[in-house]
Amino acid sequence: MKKVVIIGAGIAGLTCGIYAQRSGLETEILEMHTIAGGECTGWDRGDYHFDGCIHWLMGSSPDMDLHRIWRDTGALDDNVTIVNHESFMRYEAGGRVVELYTNADRLEQHLLEISPKDKSEIKKLCKAIRALGEFGIPIDKPMDMMTAGDGLRFAVKLVGKMGMMSRYSKMKMEELAALFKEPLIGRSMLASIPGDYAATALVVTLAGMHRGDSGFPIGGSRALAKRMEQKYLSLGGKVRYRTRVEKIVVKEGRAMGVKLSDGGEVHGDYVISCADGYHTLHHLLDNNYTPEIYNKLFSDTKAYPTPTCALVFMGINAEVGGHGRGVSIQREQPVNVGGMQSDFISLLSYGYDNTMSPKGKSVIAAFYNGNFDYWHALKDDKEAYRAAKQELIDDATEALVKYYPEAEGRIEKIDVVTPETYVRYCNAWRGSWMSWGSGSKDIPRYFPGLLDGLDGFIMAGMWTLPPGGLPGAATAGRFAAHRICIKEGIAFNA
Repeated sequence: MKKVVIIGAGIAGLTCGIYAQRSGLETEILEMHTIAGGECTGWDRGDYHFDGCIHWLMGSSPDMDLHRIWRDTGALDDNVTIVNHESFMRYEAGGRVVELYTNADRLEQHLLEISPKDKSEIKKLCKAIRALGEFGIPIDKPMDMMTAGDGLRFAVKLVGKMGMMSRYSKMKMEELAALFKEPLIGRSMLASIPGDYAATALVVTLAGMHRGDSGFPIGGSRALAKRMEQKYLSLGGKVRYRTRVEKIVVKEGRAMGVKLSDGGEVHGDYVISCADGYHTLHHLLDNNYTPEIYNKLFSDTKAYPTPTCALVFMGINAEVGGHGRGVSIQREQPVNVGGMQSDFISLLSYGYDNTMSPKGKSVIAAFYNGNFDYWHALKDDKEAYRAAKQELIDDATEALVKYYPEAEGRIEKIDVVTPETYVRYCNAWRGSWMSWGSGSKDIPRYFPGLLDGLDGFIMAGMWTLPPGGLPGAATAGRFAAHRICIKEGIAFNA
């Protein structure tokens, strides 16, 4: 039986391990943290649970191909309730409101009421939302191994829709927002998806929600990761926690295993790194095998930005926020906070999930687009770092109480996440929780994870399937296990 050593017990690592175990391979996952899930996680603070990852889950609907992965891995099962929201986000500015409804018909009517002069652009947008709900990741085999017939079968789903997909994939969110004559509509979109992201990020997300997909699994991120861990262990898989990999051991051009921080080694027939992409290439492999495309993408952060954020979680001894996803509120004047100019503030509500707080209490998170360089410069100065976090807390609590006066004096727990938090816990490059999403032609749709001059190794995870996230991570993990099965001539048990 061939042994596969997997670095990282995040979603990619767990997915890879589950499919490999099901296919008769022996696997061992090495994880530096104390729990599984990687960036798909949450944590408790007193009576409150703060969810650090999922806002919506692509593939939550049984009608989507990706749903098969979530069912195969135990991420979703018949006992998991999915919440599908009526509104993706509510935006308020000067007494005016935009609701980005998840139903395209309702959204179209609402936007036309706000701005009849934008009828043409509103019609185009909502037509695309209705049409592109089937868009997803082809999961049956690694993309580079797809035949012309495989590609044709996938393309059939998008017959007559490629023009719409192409239109929005070629523009950034800031360009989409600028198409609307009514600034309120454009600002509402930029309050939902960052301006440097491809416009498809909003269009495809709303399209999935219109179709009944991309809901929220009750229990959130940590519970989902825990279910996957249990599935993996039930199949005979092994996990070592508190185990940091220092290097990938290479002999005569082949990965033979890994060296650990305590000096020990773990050997195997294959090594799959589901760890951070930059860390894998530049540290675990000493930059000896980095493909030119990754040198380019990682070296120019202005041309190829990746998202990060800061979050202020607040546990409140009062029922606030209702059952919607949240609200973005335009500020009266822009402010500089957390190293970024902020024109609005987003308050995310978790009232729709009763596992986040006891009855009568609430969890609200203030979301800020992140400036990694700002926080990284502060990380070694504890006083300055603490002061910057307090600045976020002050801003978030002021916004919370202004919008929800009943929360005043009722905030019991506060926790702050910065880009450096993602680095500290997950080795996440520049605090990223997704990879490149700008839609640039330089960004590969899929990187197989094979490195020239290095056999027995596969890089998997969100960095190989931009823009990544949980769908990219899970699919990359499945592809890695499938690839080994093909190479070994054994059946891939999906």
